[in-house]
Amino acid sequence: MGLSAKKTALLIIDMQEKLFAAIHDKEAVLKNVKLLVHLAKTFELPILLTEQYPKGLGRTLPSLVELLDTDYRPIEKTTFSCLGDDEFAKEIQRLRGEGRNNLIVCGIETHICVYQTARDLKQEGTWKIHLAADATGSRTVANWTWGLELLRDEGIPIKPVETTLYELLKKSGTPEFKAMLPHIK
Repeated sequence: MGLSAKKTALLIIDMQEKLFAAIHDKEAVLKNVKLLVHLAKTFELPILLTEQYPKGLGRTLPSLVELLDTDYRPIEKTTFSCLGDDEFAKEIQRLRGEGRNNLIVCGIETHICVYQTARDLKQEGTWKIHLAADATGSRTVANWTWGLELLRDEGIPIKPVETTLYELLKKSGTPEFKAMLPHIK
């Protein structure tokens, strides 16, 4: 049946200033992450946001912080897999306790933190991971590609953002579809 709003959450991994500056095709990645934020806000999906060692790598991009508004509640971590962080693990368990089992994953870097997090969450066995491929990025195209291939090898569906978006929207003409339309065009 696909994604449903009641069972889905969004995870944004490490969209930070110093990391972002080196990401290949970074503006397209940011545009797609923002599209997922609009989708999450439209459907009132919980949003988890991580920051890898913000003291050294900076905070989340200001334009993303502004869009997140009250949903900007970063989980600071030093582990590459978000699941290795106690605060993140508690938040994931809380969402699972609410009956959520679908997690849309985006962020940077695809072959490091995104890969390890998605792999570990899938191996935990309680989450269906939906990787928004064009809302992830790495410093090189090769690393991005390899990260996606590793995730596919783990059995994780790799989807473009629009596929994920329309899977959650289900049909046109709804208030949610009308709310998302300006962001899709």
